[in-house]
Amino acid sequence: MMEEQRMESLQSSEVKIPPCPPLEKGGKSAMPVPPLYKEGLRGILAKQVTADSRRGSSSPRVTELLLCKRCMARLMALFLVLIVSLPLTVKAKERAKPSSDLNALLQDLNSPDAATAMQAARAIKVQRSSAQESVPALAKAIKHPNEVVRMTVIEALSEIGPDAAAAVPPLAEALKDQDPMVREAAALALFGVGKASAAKVQDLVRCLGDPNKRVRDAVILALVGLEQAALPRLLGALGSKDQLVRDTASQALGRMGPQAVTDLVTVLKKGDPNASPAASKALAEIGEPAVVPLIEVLTTGKKQAVILAGQTLAAIGAPAVPALVEALSKKR
Repeated sequence: MMEEQRMESLQSSEVKIPPCPPLEKGGKSAMPVPPLYKEGLRGILAKQVTADSRRGSSSPRVTELLLCKRCMARLMALFLVLIVSLPLTVKAKERAKPSSDLNALLQDLNSPDAATAMQAARAIKVQRSSAQESVPALAKAIKHPNEVVRMTVIEALSEIGPDAAAAVPPLAEALKDQDPMVREAAALALFGVGKASAAKVQDLVRCLGDPNKRVRDAVILALVGLEQAALPRLLGALGSKDQLVRDTASQALGRMGPQAVTDLVTVLKKGDPNASPAASKALAEIGEPAVVPLIEVLTTGKKQAVILAGQTLAAIGAPAVPALVEALSKKR
């Protein structure tokens, strides 16, 4: 009786191995792979042998698994792929790893291998102490044939900041790149360089109508950073026939704040069908600092200007109410 109970206990502890799933044409499984197969062949056999050793007999389940040619073929194919690909992966990593020496890194920037050039650019970006010395080589690498390398190089120049002033001309050329991510990176780099980018303000203004919103936002950031140097060009862009250019210029002027109010009110007074509505949008974004000049237009301007001034004050909302009430009471 005791022996029968012991045998039943051993049998219940046996690892249940489901049969190999049938395959469809093309080598794909017709049903989900049972969780037990995910443990690997070694884990399955180890559990089965443990159960067999307790029972003192060989299990037909092990024999069934070993004879499952499809499972074994899959495992062997996977093993061969790993063996073949491992040396290639190691070799690629060794080839892509640049030297820590600055001169070697600068040479790697011109490598036709994208991984090598990109790793060099990243290493130079980390070495801030020698960043300025790397600017000429980085500026040259902006023309690398690989777009990811170009973007990485431009990001390195952006990190360098004002010390990368010598790279402003090639950065301005990069605003024309076919890849929108490169154009965006170039605009952000010009923002990072700062005042030295004023020499290429017209190139930034040309990008106000870029079809990519991320590029336009980066251009706005760069132009706002230039402040007065960009103001005349942006005011001129308000009269563009391109609605997208007008809207983007209006956003940039709106973010410039009080320094742009006087010029925007002047544009609004002229009543230009394109520029005046765009100026109105910019003044509405500036808000309270534009209230008093707009009230002056409201009380003394021509009809079209008065209408726009009223619409702008309405868009500003609550901040305009006290000054507007005071002006109307004085007029009475």
